Amino acid sequence: MARRLVSFGTEGTIFSRDSAPRTAQPPTPATPARLPLLVIEGLRKSGQTEGAQALAWLELQIAKGELVSLLGPAGAGKSVAIDLVAGFLEPDAGRILIKGEKQARLPAWKRDIGLVAAEPDLFPELTVLGNAAFPLEARGMARGEREDRAAAMLERWGLPPALGSARPGSLPLARRMRVAFARGTVHEPALLLLDDPLRMLDGEERDALAADLRRLQGELGLTVLHATRDAGLALGLSDAVAVLDAGRMRQLGRPQALYDDPADPVVAALTGPCNRLPGTVLSVDDEEGCHVRLDCGVEALGTPVLGPQGAPVPGGRCTLVIRPERVAVAPLSPEEMGEDAVPARLIEMRFAGDHLRLRLAIGEGGELVAHRSPGLILPEPGAQASIAWDLAAARVHRD
Repeated sequence: MARRLVSFGTEGTIFSRDSAPRTAQPPTPATPARLPLLVIEGLRKSGQTEGAQALAWLELQIAKGELVSLLGPAGAGKSVAIDLVAGFLEPDAGRILIKGEKQARLPAWKRDIGLVAAEPDLFPELTVLGNAAFPLEARGMARGEREDRAAAMLERWGLPPALGSARPGSLPLARRMRVAFARGTVHEPALLLLDDPLRMLDGEERDALAADLRRLQGELGLTVLHATRDAGLALGLSDAVAVLDAGRMRQLGRPQALYDDPADPVVAALTGPCNRLPGTVLSVDDEEGCHVRLDCGVEALGTPVLGPQGAPVPGGRCTLVIRPERVAVAPLSPEEMGEDAVPARLIEMRFAGDHLRLRLAIGEGGELVAHRSPGLILPEPGAQASIAWDLAAARVHRD
């Protein structure tokens, strides 16, 4: 796989010889061109268990008008970070600045923020209009003006005026979430905090609200810190993404850079589907890339990554990471498919909408997943096949 895979069709695999492997450098953190509205410096918060860190370390800057997501699994520290910025928790170390002002010991109700949580958390005794107008009422705005502004914001979030007199309990979840977004933005906060508010929605309702969030973020000039465990949502919504795991930020970058150039296998897995194949480095060459013997016995090539553990070294343990959509599959022998193709056997094939999910056996006990477009000529389940990938698409990380 030392040469760049250009395409695979019914005629076979086409490679280009002009693809020189490169040693991947750590991605450069996204640097806003404008002055930051939110600055988080060295933020730490201990967990409930002695010695545990709910948030071990976080540094982040968000410019005015940006949407930045905190992406990670449950327990990664995302909600803790939101609560610290909101003022519901006090940090053990570090500082938070909003519009250049230190937020230390400033209560939540004095911070220039809006908040939408995973559940709507609306006041059941108030009407929809009353809920949306509540932040303005708390700031002493006259009733007529606050109700006009709240009604206008509800409409921007897709709620017609006729619903203003309804009680939140009478609305489906998707509409209650829209009321919560209207309440969180009606007072034009400097910073909008989102603690995974789309987590409980599915399908079209979720997609529609996500699209409205992105549209109104631009129209209203919102600056947003968004926490989520959904990689697709984070990558699709955000100007930048901070990947968190075990309370620590592992990488910060633009969505495509994170997906294409993850700093390590953990970031690769958290940002989308990937194959993580353990092995041993045989050699590292400036022209031929990193030659790896996988634990299943297959020899493969990839681009060496200079990551947190350093660069791969001959004889050292490594993990080869390859996205499923970058794996070409053909009902051909390796000789027919092209140089560096690997023999495989199709275990199963599943329809997944815009792609077919292929599970393939390689070597002795090895498996990987490939995503291919419907309509391509592919092997039958149980049949022999070959796989290949672009050298630059396979990344070799030092363990």
